[in-house]
Order: sequence, then C-alpha cells, then structure tokens
Amino acid sequence: MNIIDCHQGEINTIDNYTSHKTLDLFSIAYYIPEKGKNTIFPFSHSHTHYEFIIPIKTIPLLIYDKANYIGEVGYVYPVNPNVVHGIEFPLNDSSVIDIVIDMNYVDNIKEKLGFKNEFFYTRFNISKSFIDLCINYLNSQDVQMNVPNLITEMLIQKGLSDKTDRRRPEKKYAKNIKNIISYMYDNYNDKTLTIEKLAELSSYSPTYFTKAFKAYMNDSPIVHLNKIRISEAKAIMRENKDLKLIDIAHSVGFINLSTFTESFKRITGYTPKDYKNKFIN
Repeated sequence: MNIIDCHQGEINTIDNYTSHKTLDLFSIAYYIPEKGKNTIFPFSHSHTHYEFIIPIKTIPLLIYDKANYIGEVGYVYPVNPNVVHGIEFPLNDSSVIDIVIDMNYVDNIKEKLGFKNEFFYTRFNISKSFIDLCINYLNSQDVQMNVPNLITEMLIQKGLSDKTDRRRPEKKYAKNIKNIISYMYDNYNDKTLTIEKLAELSSYSPTYFTKAFKAYMNDSPIVHLNKIRISEAKAIMRENKDLKLIDIAHSVGFINLSTFTESFKRITGYTPKDYKNKFIN
C-alpha cells in the first residue's frame, strides 16, 4: 500500500513529493512545491484506508464529504474510509504532509486504545513536535514499524478524544464563489482588501455576496479571509520562532497588532503568544 496507489493515479508521479516512505500498512509523504516538478492538480476520490491531511502551508479549499473547508495550518484533517475527499485548486503554493494508513491496522489500534467503533468527525490541533517527528522519520533510514505505530497512536488519541460531531451538510454551490476564494488566497496579505472589493469582483452586491459566500463555505467572507491570514501566520511562526508578532501581523495583511491578536484568539482560541507556547515552543 502506498499513497500513489490510494489516490488512483490522481497523483501520478513520485516526484510530486519531496520525501515519501511506504510500509505494508503505512504510507507517509511530504509535499512541497518545487520548480521542475509536477504540482498536484484538483481531484476528488475515495479509498478504503484512513487518511490524515496535515497542511504545512494553507490549502485554499479542501473537499470532504461534499462540504468545503479551508485547510488551516496547525490542524490535522482526518478522512475516514470510503469518504469522498480531495482538493479544489492546484497545490501550487501549499505544502502538506499526507499519511495513509490501512483501515484494519487503525481499527485494531483504536480498539486497543478504547476507541472501538468510533470515527473521526472533526479536525484537531497538532503540535510542531508531531510535525517534526513525521519529517524526521521521512528523513531517517528507519523502515521499521515503531515510529509509524507511534504516529498512528498519537493521531488516534488526539483525533478521537473530542467527541463532538462537526460534520456539515452539503452546501449549495454559489456562482463565482470559488473564484473569489482563490483570489482571497492569492491576495490575503493585501491590507486594502475589503468585502466591497471582493463583492465587486464577484459581480454581486455586498449583501448578496456575503449571503452566497456563507452558503457555500459556512463562514462569512471576512472570517474566511482572517482564517487564511491566521493560518499563514501560524506557518510563519513555525518557520521562524523569533520573528516579532507585529512583523508577522503585517506580513499576512493585518494593519496592527491588536487586530491580529483579536482575530488570532477568536479563530484559534489562543493568543499568538499562548499558541506559540503550547504548539510550537
């Protein structure tokens, strides 16, 4: 079993991945866009294995069970077996760790850990140390099952400890909204970006644009834009722990530190400083 096979040819060449490691029951890959290598293009599919998608840089639009989500940094997006999932835009600037694990292997560990017959219904936070564990394993010569077993147990313990079912029903498609989502992702660091400007680009009135956007994404346009900004801020924090918060705020499109801090806490539940201490430091 490996990630290429599980994705039924949608990801058709091994050079999509900076690093890739496969065992009989466990496959992990780290995707970083590189010049001269193929990007991963939009697709949706399903398979009989569990999959765990871990954005290292923001994924503009994830598909999961006919609903749409922004793939935010700092979270794991688990996929249960036989659920349709994928991406809506090419991963031109997005980085991701992707883990595919045999269904029976995961179910056996779930039972051992006391989670028999439970499934993953929500994204969950993950620490930088877990990311480092995955990357170090990919870069190591170790081909034994001890580290994959540890990774699997950590994903199960973390992902199934929250019993809340946060699945969303299918959202009505709204004309032009996907184009605006792409535009927001490409221009999130523009401090002058407003809802009025986005509405004008969509050819809708501001009121109708906000209503249509929320119907499609279950978030208002400003919340979605701030989620992109905060997600990119978390990626910067992971790459440069010593960078000042005000510089991070400006680099992702916030005018001042107070607005950045307020938005960060509203979206993550933590202040930037507390988030760094809990998930990065």
